[in-house]
Formats: sequence, structure tokens, C-alpha cells
Amino acid sequence: MAKGNGGTMWLRRSYNFIDKDPEIDRWRGRWQKTRIKETDLAILAGLSPSTIHAMFGGKTKKPQFSTFAKMAGALGMRYDLVENDAPPNFEKEIPKARDEWKAHKEYLRKKREREARK
Repeated sequence: MAKGNGGTMWLRRSYNFIDKDPEIDRWRGRWQKTRIKETDLAILAGLSPSTIHAMFGGKTKKPQFSTFAKMAGALGMRYDLVENDAPPNFEKEIPKARDEWKAHKEYLRKKREREARK
């Protein structure tokens, strides 16, 4: 490591963060291999569909660690992208996750209505 640069030269070589976190591209590729919808990934992960859309669409530049960790769980992985023993059963899990997502949205709607009445 060259003196006087605080190690930043090494950091730029090993982690090339130009306009967005390169981890986003890694996750986009992994998600595309599953052939499930973007919204289904979000629902399985317990994330808002707009979170996934903004990340894959380029609006979000640096997602939170928890976003990646939730996506990993939804795809049957740990965050380090090592597959678990058994992949998820998408036919079973997507409808279940959609129902839970609808219930959550309904809960938020009712909560907003209650707060508006106050």
C-alpha cells in the first residue's frame, strides 16, 4: 500500500463503486435466474415492491444490508449467496406471501384511517 493515501487506492481496486453498489448487479443476475416476477421477489422477501424496483431500476444507489439479507432468504440463500439445502417451493410460497402482503397493506390502510380520524 502506498503511503499517504490511507489505503484508498486498494479500496477502489477491490470495490469499484462508480454510480451504484455493484452488489445490486450481482443480485439482479441472481434474481433473473429464478424467473419470478420482481413483485413476487419483494413479497417473498418482506420488502415493498417499490424497493426492489428502485434498486434494480437504478434509483437506489446503496441499498441497506437488511435488503440484501431479506432477498437472500427469499431466494433460499444466506447473504453470502450460498444456497441452502432445499430451495423454496415458489408455487407454494408466492401465493402465501401475496396473501400476507395484502393483509399488511390492509393493516396499513386501516391504520392511516384511524390516524386520520384523530
